[in-house]
Amino acid sequence: MEVNEDSMSIEKLREYFLKLIDYSSEIITCLPIESEPKPLKYVLERLKPELDSMKNEKIRKLKNLDCPLHFVDSTDTELGTGLNSVGMLTDRLTILIIKEWCLRNKNNSDLEKADKIYKEQTLDIVEAIIHTKPGSSSMNTKITKLKSGARASSWEEAYYGLLMTNILMWESQEVLYIKDINLLECEELRDYIKWFSVGNIERNQFIQLCECKYWNK
Repeated sequence: MEVNEDSMSIEKLREYFLKLIDYSSEIITCLPIESEPKPLKYVLERLKPELDSMKNEKIRKLKNLDCPLHFVDSTDTELGTGLNSVGMLTDRLTILIIKEWCLRNKNNSDLEKADKIYKEQTLDIVEAIIHTKPGSSSMNTKITKLKSGARASSWEEAYYGLLMTNILMWESQEVLYIKDINLLECEELRDYIKWFSVGNIERNQFIQLCECKYWNK
């Protein structure tokens, strides 16, 4: 049976993203994430420094996964990309990876639900990514005076930055979703609002960086 180059390219990309998902879960496992929700101070003073300290090592290992050349289906070049850009899809992918990890490793774990997310949502996002084409993720950016330090010189660095930001966002939001927000002090609530504003700007910039760096490899 003859296998054409397009099919080989798609398969290589699929294998790459499956390895990327596995390694992303390993990165999360390295972190001091507690089973119970922790306050914002813990997220910013314990998790963030840990993610910063392992950044260079993890990016080197991400590069060792060796992202292959990208496949663009010539029959789809006339179709719009919309929200299905690499940047937006990668954002969704990292969130699903985090969600699945939490379902497997935190209190009240639900392995059946975790498996379902992987099979029905994560793998679907992978298929969308490997068949997408260059687009724009800038539609997700905010009009703001806030500044972010989001920088990346490679696809791997942009991906790590997006994964890191979404981990911090996820962990900091858990307190608000699981506990009674009315019990938080006013000053603490202001800290959350400030962090979510800055965190979302950083997340949006990493989404755009993922888009640019992926296609410029």
